[in-house]
Amino acid sequence: MTTRTIHGEALFPLGPEQTWDLVFGDEMKHLVELSDSIAAVEHYEMRADGTPRYVMVTKVGPGAIRSTSDYTVYERPCRSVNAVLDSPFGGRYEIDFHPEGQNTRVAYRWHIEPTATFARILLPVIAPLLARSLRVDLEKVARRAAA
Repeated sequence: MTTRTIHGEALFPLGPEQTWDLVFGDEMKHLVELSDSIAAVEHYEMRADGTPRYVMVTKVGPGAIRSTSDYTVYERPCRSVNAVLDSPFGGRYEIDFHPEGQNTRVAYRWHIEPTATFARILLPVIAPLLARSLRVDLEKVARRAAA
C-alpha cells in the first residue's frame, strides 16, 4: 500500500488547555470559525470512553470532502490520534500540544493511507499540496487565535 506522512506545526499564543479548547472544544465550532479549510464538523459524538467521533467537511476548491474522524487517543491537553475513515485519503492523524513558555506548539502528522485507486496514483502529487494547505491553515488559525 502507498503511504505518505505529511506534517506541520504552528505556535499558538495560548497555554495548552486553552489551545486544546480552541481546537477541540464546543464540538470543534471554534476551529471551524477560525479555519479557511474546514467547512463543518457534523454528527459529533462523544462516546462513553471519552473519545469523539465526527464527520469533518473539508473545502476542496468549489467542492468538499467528507471524512470520519474516529479517535483512539484523546489525552487532554497533550495528544490526540484518530483514524481518517470514509475518505479517498485515509490513514491516521496525530496532533501533539507542546507547551513553550506561555504558548503552545501544535504539531500534526497525517500518515496518509489512500483507500481509492485514484488517490494512490495521485498521492505523490497531492501530498505536497495537502501538506502546504494544512500547514498554511493551521498557521492562520494560530494567528486568528491571537486576535
